[in-house]
Amino acid sequence: MTKGYIFAEVNIHSPGAEWDEYASKVQPTLDSYGGVFLIRGGTPNILEGDAKTGTFVVLEFESPEQAEAWYTSTDYQRILPLRLRNADARVICLPGAG
Repeated sequence: MTKGYIFAEVNIHSPGAEWDEYASKVQPTLDSYGGVFLIRGGTPNILEGDAKTGTFVVLEFESPEQAEAWYTSTDYQRILPLRLRNADARVICLPGAG
C-alpha cells in the first residue's frame, strides 16, 4: 500500500499561548489515524530556489486516504482554528512513491 504524507510549510506570525495549545493538541489527533511526525521544525538548508523562513512539517500515514481522513477529522478540525489564527500555512497531501 502506498503511504500518505502531509507536507506543511508553516509561518507562525503570533507565537504564544494559543499556538502552544495547538502544538500540544496535534499529537493526540494523529494517534487515532496512525500519523507520525517525520519532520517537525528544524533549520532548513535551502539548496535551490526561494523558501520562506517558516517551519517545515512532514507527517506519514499508512495511505493518502488516512492522511486526508486525519486532516478532515472532527478532532483535528476542532483545533485547526488555533493554527489559522496564529500562522499562515501551505498544507499538501502527497502519495508516497511505490
